Amino acid sequence: MWASLVTVVLLGCLVLWVRAWQHRSRFAIGLAIGGACVLLGSLFLQSAPNFDHMPVWVPALPFGVIAVTLFCFGALAWFWGEDRP
Repeated sequence: MWASLVTVVLLGCLVLWVRAWQHRSRFAIGLAIGGACVLLGSLFLQSAPNFDHMPVWVPALPFGVIAVTLFCFGALAWFWGEDRP
């Protein structure tokens, strides 16, 4: 049962990626890069021992990553933005 559910989810993701590639290839490339990052992160988390002694910074890490990412996107938009008179 578990294997069939995983297969259906992966096939659904593949169909969505193909549709994204047909309409916007840059979006599909971003999805592929994001999927690769998730796979690498999952490999790291599988090899982690256990979270009985979780560091304090781990629960706040997603918020920090999102804040830094948005800051970088804002800086890029500021530098690459249109010059309006």
